[in-house]
Amino acid sequence: MRNRSWWVAALLVAALVPGEARAQHHRGHEEPVDPAREEAQRHFEAGVALMNVENWEAAMLEFQRSLEIYPTRSALLNYGMCLKGLYRYVEAMHAFEQFQTQYRDVASRDELGLLDENMEQLRALLGELLIGVTPAGATVIVDDVEVGTAPLDEPVQVVSGRHTVVVRLDGYIEETRQTEVTAGDRVTVAFELAEIPHVGTLRVEANVADAEVWVDGALAGRVPYEASVAEGSHEVRVSAEGYVQQTQAVSLATGESRIVTVTLTEPSGTDPAWFWSMVGLTGAAGVATIALGTMVIIKDDEYRSTSYPGDALYDEGKNLQLATDVCLAVTIAAAVTAGVLGFTTNWGGDEESAPDEEGGGAEVGAMFGPTPDGLTLGVVGRF
Repeated sequence: MRNRSWWVAALLVAALVPGEARAQHHRGHEEPVDPAREEAQRHFEAGVALMNVENWEAAMLEFQRSLEIYPTRSALLNYGMCLKGLYRYVEAMHAFEQFQTQYRDVASRDELGLLDENMEQLRALLGELLIGVTPAGATVIVDDVEVGTAPLDEPVQVVSGRHTVVVRLDGYIEETRQTEVTAGDRVTVAFELAEIPHVGTLRVEANVADAEVWVDGALAGRVPYEASVAEGSHEVRVSAEGYVQQTQAVSLATGESRIVTVTLTEPSGTDPAWFWSMVGLTGAAGVATIALGTMVIIKDDEYRSTSYPGDALYDEGKNLQLATDVCLAVTIAAAVTAGVLGFTTNWGGDEESAPDEEGGGAEVGAMFGPTPDGLTLGVVGRF
């Protein structure tokens, strides 16, 4: 059998019942019978019987049901006693505090004596958690029981031992703390919640191993690439040597995970070097055509102004005219070819769209001038 004080307390509380029951019964002769009151009385009496044999769990349920149907101070006091018998000290203290608030002015001396004795015993077994949370509005949970919303008006009563405190607020990272409390102590637990970062998770995959991944114009890494990226729209570019780069627009929401799968393909069409070669050849041949044409005009004026021009002067002018025609034909042919290549060239990316500044592209130029045998015209190039 448990401690004798429990048994004495049970008998005392049970002894308090008849007076209230008789008062209710007496009033029953003066007014119609209330079915709810009768039902509550039935559960109350069952609870008293169970209390007398120390079946605290079953008795608690009976008193709880009686209070739900028709609340009385005897049922509430007995309910608190059962919770205490089940070692649910915090809940028992709450029941006694409720009794003290609602019935202290009408309770009997015996009831108040029993109430004060048990509350004093519980205070020696309980500690307090003073929980502070920034910002306000967070839900506070102690040992899986929601105790209120921060800021809490009063400390949270807990039994001696280890306790888990959880604080939750939409838009903030949930925090959990473990704390130990001994009887009679007040332990302060302070929380400062951090906002949930407005980021999502981006993963980039490609069919080419170690392809470069560029995010918003900056080199971010190589595939497979995964990182936290700020919410919003982003430009993702994947490139690899010998493949046509791919660019995609990706939009991420906070907490969202996106996988971008890119298939790189080998370039098709004409190498850009041929287009730029034809452009260079067109320019060089054009310059040569203008230069030769100017010389033809000069020689023609010289031939006409000479009283007795010789065959040598005539042949020189004829050769210049022929060279001019050849350069003009080359200019036209190169320009047409460049125009066609402009539509068939695979540009690939910006790095392939112009000659290399360090000499990696194509260069074409014209060469002409006098020689011992006459005039020489040529086109030189480097790739």
